[in-house]
Amino acid sequence: MDRTEIAAMNASMTERVLGMPAAPVPDKGYALPVLRTRGRRSGEPRTTPLGVIGHEGAEYVVSPNGTRDWVRNLRGGAECALVANGETSERRAVAPAPEEAAGAVVTYLRALDQPFALQAFPVSADASPEEVAAHLDTIAVFRLDPA
Repeated sequence: MDRTEIAAMNASMTERVLGMPAAPVPDKGYALPVLRTRGRRSGEPRTTPLGVIGHEGAEYVVSPNGTRDWVRNLRGGAECALVANGETSERRAVAPAPEEAAGAVVTYLRALDQPFALQAFPVSADASPEEVAAHLDTIAVFRLDPA
């Protein structure tokens, strides 16, 4: 898939998610809101539908690939928001310590039920925190603290 096809698929999914009822993020589960960031170069608003995972009372976003645009946007500016069905919740993305990050990834992998998404990770769905920790140089994890 090229960037144009990915952008079209992202726009379609974003529109669908924005029309869904807002759902709280359950502990050890996930909800699917839209993450709104600012473009790291343009400063323009950017939206991406993402699974937000609940882990030990906090919310996280996880990517198997640290080079995705939304990851680079969060690294360029931590202010972001979760948006669903007209509701916006301002957040600040924080890179957690390795032990916390590995635990969040393990929870994410256990909650995820999309085989294509699981295949993108450099570890298996039943990986231990230690196995995940060995790959945190390529996996991106952010805790979404209230702003």
